[in-house]
Amino acid sequence: MLKKILLALFLHSIILSSCSRESWKPENTVLGYIEYYDILHYDHANNTDVYLYNLDQQIIQQTTTNRKGEYEFNNIINGEYYIYAYRESDLTNIKYDGFTYDFIVDGYTVVIDTLTLNIKLN
Repeated sequence: MLKKILLALFLHSIILSSCSRESWKPENTVLGYIEYYDILHYDHANNTDVYLYNLDQQIIQQTTTNRKGEYEFNNIINGEYYIYAYRESDLTNIKYDGFTYDFIVDGYTVVIDTLTLNIKLN
């Protein structure tokens, strides 16, 4: 009988620890790809600074694209955001940047359309 009580208490503590408030938080992810046009061709925007902003224009997270121009933000709190990206040309002294449209993160993975950077005017 004592073994059954101890087993029940043990299982109860495991269930409670696995159902803690933190484990129910959505692990939202934002994925995307960035390209730019440099000296007559489109190219992956590798090593590009990518910023996730909320609509109050606060930086939420920052990352850098991989060699394929891909980026990822994880564990984003539900809300409305946009992406800003910036890079300098590998071949010239031209600077490129671009913004996405606003999007909503709400418990799911958000895949952003390809962002093509344009020449930064200022």
